[in-house]
Formats: sequence, C-alpha cells, structure tokens
Amino acid sequence: MKVQVSTNFRKHARKTILSIVVFAITYVILLLFAIGITVGFTILGIMIFTAKPMFYTAILCLGLLATGLTILFFLLKFVFASTKVDTGHLTQIYERDEPQLFALIHEVVKEVDTSFPKKVFLSHEVNASVFYDSSFWSMFLPIKKNLQIGVGLVNAVTQQELKAILAHEFGHFSQKSMKVGSYVYHVNQIIYNMLYKNESLDNMFDKWSNISGYTAIFIGISVFIIQQIQHILKHLYEYVNLNYLALSREMEFHADEIAAHVAGSQALADSLLRLSFANHALNNVLTFYDSKFSENIRSRNIYPEHRYVMLLFAERNRYQVRNGFPQIELATLKKYDKSKLNLEDQWSSHPSDEDRVKALQQLNIVKKEINNAPAIELLANRAAVTNQISDKLFAQVQYQHPPSLLEIASFSADFENRMNKYAVDLRFNDFYDYNHPVRKGETPIFQEQSKPTFDELFADSRVDALYELNSLKNDKYVVEAIGKGELKLKSFDYDGIKYRAADAFELLGKIENNIVATEHKITLYNQQIHSYFARLADNQGMCEEFERRYYDFAFFDKNYEEAEKLYADMTENTRFIFQTLPFADIEARLRDVKPMEGELKKKLATLMALPGSKDELDDTLLTSLDTYINRELIYFNVDRYNEDNLQILFNAISVYKKLLDDQHFAKKKHYLDFMLTLEEGKGQKKELS
Repeated sequence: MKVQVSTNFRKHARKTILSIVVFAITYVILLLFAIGITVGFTILGIMIFTAKPMFYTAILCLGLLATGLTILFFLLKFVFASTKVDTGHLTQIYERDEPQLFALIHEVVKEVDTSFPKKVFLSHEVNASVFYDSSFWSMFLPIKKNLQIGVGLVNAVTQQELKAILAHEFGHFSQKSMKVGSYVYHVNQIIYNMLYKNESLDNMFDKWSNISGYTAIFIGISVFIIQQIQHILKHLYEYVNLNYLALSREMEFHADEIAAHVAGSQALADSLLRLSFANHALNNVLTFYDSKFSENIRSRNIYPEHRYVMLLFAERNRYQVRNGFPQIELATLKKYDKSKLNLEDQWSSHPSDEDRVKALQQLNIVKKEINNAPAIELLANRAAVTNQISDKLFAQVQYQHPPSLLEIASFSADFENRMNKYAVDLRFNDFYDYNHPVRKGETPIFQEQSKPTFDELFADSRVDALYELNSLKNDKYVVEAIGKGELKLKSFDYDGIKYRAADAFELLGKIENNIVATEHKITLYNQQIHSYFARLADNQGMCEEFERRYYDFAFFDKNYEEAEKLYADMTENTRFIFQTLPFADIEARLRDVKPMEGELKKKLATLMALPGSKDELDDTLLTSLDTYINRELIYFNVDRYNEDNLQILFNAISVYKKLLDDQHFAKKKHYLDFMLTLEEGKGQKKELS
C-alpha cells in the first residue's frame, strides 16, 4: 500500500534530517576532541615519567592516560549499549492456538505491505504496540518486530476496529520514509544514554577511588570534562528531540491514514474515542481489587468484569451503545472541555485524539465490508486465555494466604453498590459533580410566574457553566505559567486571538474577570435551587429536616478547605523523609512537623468517631491509627529512621484524607437525597392542625 506523505511530514522530515546532520557533526567534533585529549594526556604522561621515573610520576602518567580513555569511553559507550524489552509480564501466543487472530494479522500485514511480526504477545492492558530490542546497529541492520496486543483492548473493540488499530501499528513500518523516524529515535537514545545512563562509568570511578586517594584528582578532571560535554549534549538533545516529536506527530497522522485505507475512517475514529474510556473502566476494576487485598480476594477473570463496568459507566454517562460497545462522540468529550486556549504541545509525541479524529473524518474513507462482531471472539480459547492473563496479573500480588476467587455476579453487585455510594443521582444531571449545594448570600424570592421548574434548575446550560468555570481556572493556570516563563512559548491562541507570551498577564486579567462572572452566575443558580427546595419543604411541613440536613453539610463544607490544607501541609512537610539530608536537618524538620501532628491527631480522632467512618478500615489499619493517635512516636533516632513508625505516620495521613473526603461526600449526598424526596413529594401539602 502506498499512501503519500503530507507536506507537513516532508517539512518535519527535512528538519529532522538536518538535526541528525547537526548531531553527527557535533559528535565527530567531540570525538576528535576526546581523541586529542587522550593522545595529549598520554604523551604528557610519558614525557613526565621519562623525565623523572619514580612512583608518583608513574601514577601521574597512568592517571592522565586513564582520564583520556575515560572521556573517550564516555563518547563511545553507546555503541555497545542495547535496549532489551522485558517480556516477563507478557504471554506469547501461537498461530496453531489462535488461528482466527493470526488470520487477521496476516490480512493486515498483506494490505499494509509490511513483514509479519517475529512474535505475538498478549498483555492485560488496553493497548497495542509494535516493539523490538534495539542497539546502535539497529539503524543499519534489519530487525524483526514483535507485536503486543492487550486483552483489555480486544475486549473493548469490534473486529473492524481491531483491524484498524493493528493497521495503524504496522503502518509505522510500512513506508521507507518512516526510516527517518527510526534514525532520530536512535540518535535520541544515544544522547539520552550519554546524559542519563552512566552506571558503568560510575562503577568504574568507584573502583578507581578504592585503588588510591591520588585517583580522586583524575576522577575530578574526567568528571569536569564529561560535564562540559553533557552541557553541550543537553542543548543538542532538546534540539533533536523537538524535531523528532514534531515528526512523530506527523507519523501518527500518516499511520492513521494507512489504517483508514485498510479498515475505514470510522473504525479507527470510534476506537480512538473509546480507548481512554475502556482504560478508565479497567483501572476501576483493578482499583476495586486493590481494596479487596486485605480480604484476600481476587478476580477469577477481570475481562467479563471489565465489560460490565464499561456498560455500567456508559449507562451512567448516557452514552449510546452500538454493536455491544459504548459510542463516545467527539462532541461528548468537548462538553467537558470548554478551554479557549490553543497551544501546540511541542513536547508531545502524539497529536490529540480530537485532531486525529477530525483528520480521519476529513479523509472519510468508507469500507463496504465491515465486521462489527466483538474482537474478543477472535480468541479461539478466550475463556482459557483471559483466565491465564488474569492469573498472571494477580500472581504479582503478594497475598497472605491463597486468595478466594470472586465471581462476576458478586463483583457486579459489590461494584455497583460502591459506585452508588460515591455517586450523585442522575436526575441532578451532573450539576453536583463539580459543585456543592451551598447558598451564598440571601436566597431570591420568585414571583409566581418566574418560578423555575426542577428540569430548568438542572438544565444542560447550567451544567455547562460549571465546566466553563473549570476550564477558565485551568486556562488561568497555564497562562500564568506562560507569563512567568515556566512554559516557554513565543505565542499562543486564546478564543481565536493570537497573543505573544509577553501579553500573557494582560490576558490573565480578562480570564480572572470571566472567572468572577461565572462564579457569580453559579452562585445565583445555587440560591435559586435552595429557594426552590425550601419552598417544597415548607409546603410539605419538612422545613426542620431540610434545614438540619442543609446546615449539617454546609458547616462541614465551610471547614473542609481548612481541613484539606492540613493534609496538604503534612504531605508537603514530610517529603524530606525521601531525601538525603544531614542528621541535624532531619531532626529540625521533624520538630517543625510536631505542631501539625497534634492538629492531625485531633482531627483524625474526630473523623474516626463519626458513624460509619471505620466500616472500610481493616483491623490492622485500625490498630495502626490507634497507635498514632494515642502515642508519641519517634521517627528518627541518632542516625536512622524508624521505618515502622514512619509507616504508621503515612497511614494516618492517607486515612485522614480518605475519611475527610468520605464524610464530606456522605453529608452532601444525605442532603441531596432529601432534596429528591421533596421533589418526589411535590404537590403533597402539609396537614393543618
């Protein structure tokens, strides 16, 4: 298959080739410099020793020779370096066992006009990739690639979509022009290895330092010269990498076009929009089993559970289900992102999903014959395979005893109960996902003809205001970073207008005004909602209960930000524990933490005394928390940390945050549920005495 590369691809390919040439010239100059130093130091050492043969001049001669050779080795070591991909977590499969899946791979390989993978592996992930072991010689010698397919991916797409995804992966290697990307990848690896992978050099310096104290002088000279070379390489790495990443983004568009020619634009677009959603669902399944660790429970097979959670989340988010899979529309994603800021992420290796989908829609390649059967049906032994992948995943977990296996029916009931515990009723239309039902100021009094209905109070337009506020705050954060020079850009677009980086603070004022205006709008919405339900409570004779639940949440919410700050302060002020510091500094910083600890113990004890707060804490954790609250723990003694006491401290900080968030949400939900009770009882008048 021959798909023409775009003008942008050619432009970035030329820039990339130029960066390779610049690297090659710079490297040759550095190499000649290193050879010159080696020869010069060797001649100087021999001259000194010849002039005055003795032990010290012999050491000096050998030291100078070793210094030159070390610098030379530093510049040449990448030739011997190789990157071997660890496949221990993967499961290799064979054509004799999975003929249908291999038939699809053969079909894609033939259409894309590339070579069949050396090996095919399965992983547990929602992902697919082509990988290979690489070395310096990979730039010149042909290398067979391996294919990795995630069972989480196969579980989340149709056969047509899987065909598109595989065509995209093989598309990277089907065009000769793609070889440029391979060269730049290896150049990047070379520079990266010289900058950050110097274990062999460090080990050599350690051995030298053990031979004699005199070697410290020559180690110092070597390190100084190598640091100057690294300083040059850092700038070169940034230059080469920026060009490589720009080309990489074009390579993604190119591979997408190849995939569209093989399987159609729609198949790849649909899968792109669904994959992050499918990955989110799988992560939720795995997080669920993290919480089951203390109960010694694991999944029998995570993939039926993965599918169940995808469909459950689709129902929750009101996504359409087609061919058995949730359909995520581009407009749905844009609903949550109201940002007016347009930046080209020059450090990203991939374009955004939105840009890729728009490019596919513009291609609009339609295939007459499509197969929308679930891709998981391609696995001939899917029950055995998915069980095997699940077993391999949970084998990495160190259970105290052989774990019990949870069946899908038990998982479904437990997972849904947990989700409902931390979810707001759908009738509120997501209005309270990023908003709290707290009124500020006086509640308005409505005239009879202007009283809004329940549906009007929670209309899409009002929910959009919340997403708009979140986006404005994010935009403010980014524009501040541009203004301070933390994000290095010459220019950027905001709301369709081009700005220079120097204009960032001027724009910041406009964004802050929009934030204030939007917050005022949301405050009015909250006041209207409170007034609406206060009137319902009065009509139904339930004012006292309404006010009790409201103030129970409002009081907790008022102190919530301060309580969160305590968690943030404790987290920030204990980071030093993971750093190497002088003993005196450690003791001083621990003394600074003590006053905050007293406050943490008091607030943690208060939270643990609340009804239901201990329900999800196991006995071991409860014992740890009791120890923390009731004892003065010593975290550092003379010259070492007490690891057991530190673990108790970190447990306390983590549980404090969880209990705080749980109580905040529980009180919020308690109040919101009563609001729905009032709505359901609308029209029922209070009895007159």
